[in-house]
Amino acid sequence: MKRRFVFVGLAVLALAAVASVWAESDPRIGAWKLNVPKSTSSNGQLPASETRTYTAQGSDIMGSTEGVNAKGKPISTHYNATADGKDRPSGSDASITLSIKQIGFGAYAGTIKKDGNVIGTNTAVISGGGKVFTFKSKGTDAEGKSFTSTLVFEKQ
Repeated sequence: MKRRFVFVGLAVLALAAVASVWAESDPRIGAWKLNVPKSTSSNGQLPASETRTYTAQGSDIMGSTEGVNAKGKPISTHYNATADGKDRPSGSDASITLSIKQIGFGAYAGTIKKDGNVIGTNTAVISGGGKVFTFKSKGTDAEGKSFTSTLVFEKQ
């Protein structure tokens, strides 16, 4: 019985170590700056500036977004960006959730919900030798209008 307990304990520690190393090797890790001239939006609501930063915290990937929106107001959000398909709070508004799943190496699909209803989807792909992160999104903006956008970020 004691051996089984020790074995299970060691297995849990090994899995935790592997998950931590896997998170640290995630290609999103680092800072990404929006290239506004290369980005597009059907509703004209491109941020004036934006930097997304991803960090490994144990087996989780944490994201933060800082910048200035199209109306000149500051943007600042912090969220769990772990690609496990689970709905997680997105920023300070608890009614908005984000789920991300990995669909290939350096490729992700995301779903944004408000009060449980899907308001947006996106795909994100890292290309250019790991130096370009492109998000293609579609959904409904804060005014209730449909939009599509392509945001191009460059690794810093």
